[in-house]
Amino acid sequence: MKSTLDKTENRMSYLTVVTEASELEEYMEKAYQRLVKRTEVPGFRKGNAPRDILEKHVGREKLIEDAIKEAVPVMCNSVIKEHNLEPIMQPMVKIVQNEPLKFEMIVALKPQIELGDYKTMVVEADPLEVSDKEINEVLDSLRRQYGGSFEISDRPIMMGDRVTADIIGEVYESPIIRNRGANFELNSEFAKEIPGLADKIIGMKKGEEQKFKLTLPDNYENKIVAGKEAHFTVTIKDVQGMDLPEMNDEFAKKVAPGIESVDALKERIRTNLQNEKERNAVSNYEEKVVEKLIESSKLEYPPVMVDMELQGLIQEYKRQLQASCRDEKEFEERMKQVPEAKLRENGKPMAKKRLLWSLVLSEVTRAENITVSAEEVDQEIEELLKDAGQNKEEMRKYLQENNSRQEVEYILSVKKTIKHLVDKVKANQPSES
Repeated sequence: MKSTLDKTENRMSYLTVVTEASELEEYMEKAYQRLVKRTEVPGFRKGNAPRDILEKHVGREKLIEDAIKEAVPVMCNSVIKEHNLEPIMQPMVKIVQNEPLKFEMIVALKPQIELGDYKTMVVEADPLEVSDKEINEVLDSLRRQYGGSFEISDRPIMMGDRVTADIIGEVYESPIIRNRGANFELNSEFAKEIPGLADKIIGMKKGEEQKFKLTLPDNYENKIVAGKEAHFTVTIKDVQGMDLPEMNDEFAKKVAPGIESVDALKERIRTNLQNEKERNAVSNYEEKVVEKLIESSKLEYPPVMVDMELQGLIQEYKRQLQASCRDEKEFEERMKQVPEAKLRENGKPMAKKRLLWSLVLSEVTRAENITVSAEEVDQEIEELLKDAGQNKEEMRKYLQENNSRQEVEYILSVKKTIKHLVDKVKANQPSES
């Protein structure tokens, strides 16, 4: 057998393999032994037909094809060892000719990662400030919570009204929102994940229907449709205005035990908002750190890894779509309306981002020798089971299964790695004088 490494580019090796006829003979004999046992040949009991007779009966090509199926994987492994290749998956093979056997191989190689110098990297955190506007928004929300309501039939919807509406949102005719009879207060927190939706509802009236388009944000939860244009249909069923109580010390005492004045209430709100911003700041800062490390690192990987990640995203999207459908028939109809090519086009940027995160963090895990103990996995599983209710034991059994346990271990490893990385970067921050 002679193998030639034709080229290697983008972490993909392309090889040509040519064999001698004698090298396939061993596999031809095995193919004969398999076929003769299950083939009826006139004049012979099953399993007793000589090889030359069997070849004439089924055709020599049948034996060759059967032999090649067994031979090629063995030969591929031999070629990979000969050229000291480090594959990440089974090679792709194209048979060029059967006799003598000649085939081409494409081997996706293990990524090469050269991390940026995260030990000296500096990443500035976003400023955390609570504005008077934010405090006033919380105060307005409290007044609406403790206020009364009255029905509105003719005036346009205003911020602060309580609305009942049907809200349907679709991307490529596939639903992302299907809320019929949704009852909500139109405030600054409404549908924050879809910027602009609240603004479209403001000004509508009871009984009115509107159709409009909005672009979903890049960080939208469903990554396949993130950043894409969505079509919305909103029908207003009912509108209720609010009769708000006066903002004074008596109101402050009512809404917050231990609070004696409006000023004290404002201070507590400021503290709560500050704490919330600090919690969110953690994940925002983590993302900035990882993205900067990706930017400063040298990453070489086979493009097929993006395709593999993309396939996972598409499967995730299909599971979410199925969960939103009433039955299997509706799911199948919806799937017919979703262009697969568009799904791949839209999902590719997110698939690449997830891959880059995985590559960089895995290398940090290796470089820093970060490990997860069995005890840590057990603790995490128990934490996940806290709100499992009556299904707790069933969930525990599922999470303790090999694949699920490995998934929990992987998630813990990623968390520990990000924390370790962030701690190192924070240590590089210049001290304030």
